[in-house]
Amino acid sequence: MKRKRHKTRRIAEQQLTVVIFCRSPLGAALIKQVLPPEFFIVKEPPSLDADSFIVEEGLLTPLERKILSALVELGTIKAVAEHLHYNPTTIKRYLCSIYRKLRVKTAPQATALAVRLGLI
Repeated sequence: MKRKRHKTRRIAEQQLTVVIFCRSPLGAALIKQVLPPEFFIVKEPPSLDADSFIVEEGLLTPLERKILSALVELGTIKAVAEHLHYNPTTIKRYLCSIYRKLRVKTAPQATALAVRLGLI
């Protein structure tokens, strides 16, 4: 019985990383107010090593998801634009919006995170 208590204590001492994705500044402010003071908020890009992710429903639009899926399959912005019948500049604009929402800087980061989050 002592053994179980020891294991429980050891687990409780480990750090847990949870990433919360929220579109609206109001939602983010509410989350900050609700979280206890021992939690901290980081503005840097999220780590794929996080233990858990909480994603706001509708974080990415259906078209943004479609663009990311096509990017995974086709590999280039030009190929995605041709496949979806959009101008490459339009695809780049959508990708900028996706990067901002996911807080990443590159297409590989965006696609990896979207897959990890179950968005695509």
